[in-house]
Amino acid sequence: MSSDTLPGQVRMLLGLTQLELAVHLRLSRERLAQVEIGRRSLPLEAMQRLLPFLEPLYGATTEPPLATTETEPPPADLEAVRWRLTVCRHEAVNARYQLTLLQQKTQPLRRRLVVLSPLLAALPPPPPDGRPDPDARDRRWYTDCLAAATDALARFGAVPQGLLDARIQALDAEIAALTRLLPPVAG
Repeated sequence: MSSDTLPGQVRMLLGLTQLELAVHLRLSRERLAQVEIGRRSLPLEAMQRLLPFLEPLYGATTEPPLATTETEPPPADLEAVRWRLTVCRHEAVNARYQLTLLQQKTQPLRRRLVVLSPLLAALPPPPPDGRPDPDARDRRWYTDCLAAATDALARFGAVPQGLLDARIQALDAEIAALTRLLPPVAG
């Protein structure tokens, strides 16, 4: 399994493909795949390129839990209330699932920004006199990965998650209000 190896763990935590990580490690995708399934070992040079990712990754945290609010609805017909309660519960389950998917997509992207930004900043500046930049390949790789993560976070990050969270809170409030309208269950 890819998550049993350091390269596999880094890939999963940063949301990288084998090809993306292989480019950075200066390996072929096939070689990285063999490393991840245990058929080959990671070359020392590739391990040295992987090490800067490890320290920041083990400090990653999880997302905070969602909060709920309640409001007062107007009284309504009991059958209509039961039907609306069923619909709201279904929509709340779907919205929570969608929020979980967005959070799963963004967590590696946020880690990628946290880990790669300082590594890009730590690269020495390009030579001013026009000589070839020995770090150009790394600079381009870091920049491309950071740009891809930033673009993906715009689609899956705080605003879309906030909208879903607001929808969940609204549905939870409606569910609570509708439940109060129903007579207590005899038991």
